[in-house]
Amino acid sequence: MLSTPSSPMASKMCLHFEVIHRMVRTNSSRSKAALPVHATWCNISELNMVTTLALQSLVIQVDAGADLIVTQLFYDTDIFLKFVNDCRQIGITCPIVPGIMPINNYKGFIRMTGFCKTKIPADIMAALEPIKDNEEAVKAYGIHLGTEMCKKILAHGINTLHLYTLNMEKSALAILMNLGLIEETKVSRSLPWRRPANVFRVKEDVRPIFWANRPKSYISRTIGWDQYPHGRWGDSCNPSYGALSDYQFMRPRARDKKLVEEWAVPLKSIEDIYERFRLYCLGKLRSNPWSELDGLQPETKIINELLEKINTKGFLTINSQPAVNGEKSDSPTVGWGGPGGYVYQKAYVEFFCSKEKLDALVDKCKDRTSLTYMAVNKDGSWKSNVGQTDVNAVTWGVFPAKEIIQPTIVDPVSFNVWKDEAFEIWSRGWASLYPEGDASRKLVEEVGGSYFLVSLVDNDYINGDLFTVFADF
Repeated sequence: MLSTPSSPMASKMCLHFEVIHRMVRTNSSRSKAALPVHATWCNISELNMVTTLALQSLVIQVDAGADLIVTQLFYDTDIFLKFVNDCRQIGITCPIVPGIMPINNYKGFIRMTGFCKTKIPADIMAALEPIKDNEEAVKAYGIHLGTEMCKKILAHGINTLHLYTLNMEKSALAILMNLGLIEETKVSRSLPWRRPANVFRVKEDVRPIFWANRPKSYISRTIGWDQYPHGRWGDSCNPSYGALSDYQFMRPRARDKKLVEEWAVPLKSIEDIYERFRLYCLGKLRSNPWSELDGLQPETKIINELLEKINTKGFLTINSQPAVNGEKSDSPTVGWGGPGGYVYQKAYVEFFCSKEKLDALVDKCKDRTSLTYMAVNKDGSWKSNVGQTDVNAVTWGVFPAKEIIQPTIVDPVSFNVWKDEAFEIWSRGWASLYPEGDASRKLVEEVGGSYFLVSLVDNDYINGDLFTVFADF
């Protein structure tokens, strides 16, 4: 065991900078966490002492059985490469994996590097300073920087990378794509929605479709559940959703700015409201008050022209999916669950419309037995042709040696919970972008207060055609 240094300064430094003395057991291998970059407040002699102590400790723990070293985050590749060389010089031969953390936002970067006492090269700070308030620009720079760091590391013969995502994997995936290590079309999803990095939700594999575009809100409203649905919604469903709070309506600054640019435009008539939804469905707007995502989901692009047409007619869509009948599970647009399976979907569309349009739509549904609908307004007035306890699986997958997986459902109880949030977005997500008393703000609030929210499913996923019901409007 490494003896504790006698000097107080050395003791303090050893405590702070000795490599983490915890081994992580994974299957039959042991990984060792290591710190290649030491604190910026050390002077040269102190830093040399700490480096020597850390390397001595690392040798001991590698000799004890660690066969892989993963480093903490760093932004100076020269220091990492020197760390690798130092390890090799003292006989450490196991793989040393660099820990790369893409910069996703400025404040988070400063907070994390400050906490970890990470050295930040001057050129990185100089590049970030003029863009620190532009989240998209910071993210783009983070991808560029991460790509260049990885290129340099790979060029020096390191053939393994570890990217820290902090539950924000898009930048990490972009870096890997830039390096040519993965193809965009080959990035698969384990489920149609992303699993949160939460040990308590590890078995969760069923969700209502209504929050498909607002996953953070869904997670926050179900965070207090004792268990999460697994296998079937009805097996472990907890109907007690958390109340709405300010959290569900908080937005990153960059997204808020984009919403103002794209949605806080002058509105003279109801048709101007239709136009916002129409442009979003065509991909001409990247933001949407009812979505936490950036732009359309890939599968939405399959039906975006059909969505555009019904939005023009006053059916203002906020969620949808196309019908899918036995598509391969590695399909780049609708696939999930990995290769070797087949996925299925019932066509689904969720929208706001006036009472007059809803009444006409209900009449048309009477002659189309494959269509099921639920409709509710802000005050709770309800129309439906399904029972209050009926649960409809609208997405499922068949995989080798597994039971059928049903990850997305339509559920009346959850729809009634979701409707409060959906209507609140009219005022807190859109109208609030305008000044108090503005005519456009009043128009948005009037529509939100009078329209119905409608969930419509075509249960015939083989021969059905959901959008024909809108043909005569």
